[in-house]
Amino acid sequence: MRQCRASQGFTLVELMIALVLGLVLLGGVIGVFLSNQTTNRVNNELASLQSSARLAFQLMSQDIRSAGFAGCNNSTRFVSVIGGAPPWSQWQGGLQGFGAGTNGVSQSIRLMYGAGASASVSSHVPPVLNLNEATPLQAGEIAMLCDDTLAAIFQVSATAANTVSHAVGAPLNCSEDLGYQSPFVCADARPRVFLGGAMLMRFESALWLVAPSTDDPAINSLYREIIIGGNLVREEVLFGVTSLNLAYQDGNQPFGPAPFSAAVDMGNVTGVQVSLVMDPDAFTNADLPIEMRTIEFFAAVRNRL
Repeated sequence: MRQCRASQGFTLVELMIALVLGLVLLGGVIGVFLSNQTTNRVNNELASLQSSARLAFQLMSQDIRSAGFAGCNNSTRFVSVIGGAPPWSQWQGGLQGFGAGTNGVSQSIRLMYGAGASASVSSHVPPVLNLNEATPLQAGEIAMLCDDTLAAIFQVSATAANTVSHAVGAPLNCSEDLGYQSPFVCADARPRVFLGGAMLMRFESALWLVAPSTDDPAINSLYREIIIGGNLVREEVLFGVTSLNLAYQDGNQPFGPAPFSAAVDMGNVTGVQVSLVMDPDAFTNADLPIEMRTIEFFAAVRNRL
């Protein structure tokens, strides 16, 4: 009679070896998964950064390219009848740079120009401008009026189908006289009539600066401060900007933008090198090196080329 042998299972050593191999394999899979997660977070952060930076680049580049445009031969003679002479109303060639801390917590730049649709003047009986077409402006807006020899900045007090008024009751206008005077004294009589062919357009004055974010005051953001209806409005363009650094290209010198200093002649600037450094605390899902957090671009001041 044949005796069956008892069946045998795995030994303890074999089970331990299998367990170790399984753990090694599982550890590799988990490592790949975590690595992919990290890569995905970094890619998402970079995509978000690039998308936000693209908007900032477009807006800031547009302001820099347009700086100094006055619509009528870019006359160097300007008068502003905005009462109190706020900095945003004082023409400085259309481009003015500032050192760190003057506006906000970093360097800043103010860019001024005539913007939007324009209308031609048919006749001018102060304070009323008669236009050849419907006015592109509304009451309360800041306007620029120019001819070949002078540009005037004022607040629109009233509009009709084809007329614009620059009366004192705007209420920012200190005078309805748009004549040139240096130094400017608002109370003095400066009668000036702009003849047919003068151009009227909206006046843009944009200040780019870095200041604490409205969402998280512990982190700074890039702002664009503009004038809407005679009021200063600060728009938060890019969250998480720790510094804004600017360098200026002198049109009389070989290419090589120079950092801001009192020696830079803003009247000769033909281009601006912009460098934005992002705050690492703004990136909660990835630790980006400073090279990835630095955005740089160059924009030419096309009205001076």
